[in-house]
Amino acid sequence: MSLPWFIISTLSLLVIVSLIYQRNALKKLSYSRYFSASAVYQGEQIEMVEEIVNRKLLPLPWLRLESSIARGLEFGSQDNLGVSSGEIYQNHISLFYLRSYRHIRRRHQIRCTQRGLFRLESVTMTTGDLFGMSRNSKQFPLQLELLVYPLMMDIYELPLPVHSWLGELPVKRWIVEDPFLTAGTREYRPGDSLGAMNWKATARTGVMQVHQKDHTADVRLIICLNVENSDNMWRNITDTERIELGIRYAATVAEYADGHGLETGLMSNGRLDGEPDAVNAANAGSLLEVLGLLARLQLDRTLPMSRLLELEAENSPSDKDYLIISCHRGAELVHAAEELRLLGNGVAWLDIPAEGRDSA
Repeated sequence: MSLPWFIISTLSLLVIVSLIYQRNALKKLSYSRYFSASAVYQGEQIEMVEEIVNRKLLPLPWLRLESSIARGLEFGSQDNLGVSSGEIYQNHISLFYLRSYRHIRRRHQIRCTQRGLFRLESVTMTTGDLFGMSRNSKQFPLQLELLVYPLMMDIYELPLPVHSWLGELPVKRWIVEDPFLTAGTREYRPGDSLGAMNWKATARTGVMQVHQKDHTADVRLIICLNVENSDNMWRNITDTERIELGIRYAATVAEYADGHGLETGLMSNGRLDGEPDAVNAANAGSLLEVLGLLARLQLDRTLPMSRLLELEAENSPSDKDYLIISCHRGAELVHAAEELRLLGNGVAWLDIPAEGRDSA
């Protein structure tokens, strides 16, 4: 065979191979990705698992998978893995070689360095022939989420004097009667209201009887997290590290309350991921619900904290305890807190110290 024919034959073969890969490379190809846990605490390490299956005879000499995820997940070093970080997002790139009818599972070690809700919505898959003459891409949708709860602290790491105030709450919870819960009757005592009289029991026993009220398990503690750096800030939060410390305070208090049987709610003038309004989950209840809200909290002020407390006071709450976690005690905020106190609620402050101050 002469050299020209050899060149023509070789080029023709390359074109045919290129066309085959162009049309079939991404067919019968499946991809999945998942985390070893759906929710973890900041600082913990988990696995991210990638699985890719080639269900056809045609091998893939190279396959490139690329996706973007918010910063806060630290990938360990690994062959065939590249991670490039931007200001907000980081690109995650994996390289594969897939033989015919091949199933590959790859595990990545990840350390969760920041709280938050991390979403992976899609991955872009690119492949082609060995000589690079053809290249084809396809985007695979993903619905993958990882919730990273805030890092906990020891309760005694919180600034004084909130320790003693928190210690009084479990006792207070069991000595306050709920007027809507009845647990039998008892004899009348001076000072009891006539409206509490149980006339049937009085007639039956011949002794004046009143309704015995039971103790409540309703929400008692409302954690009020203020994301303002100062009382004159507008919208942008400049000292994010200080607010993140406040979030850790809130998580620690919620854990303490849960461990002592206290129903806990959360209010914040920040907003949740994907939502425009302030957080007002007064009936969040369980620890994981509160931690989930704190994990999703965006450092973006929606309205002044004083206004949020004013709106709360308009509902005339009573017999609740409000813990205000804040960088400042501006005049308007103090006034709004006093309105809650005058309605018969307990109000305490937990100051977020400025950088360089001792917070223990």
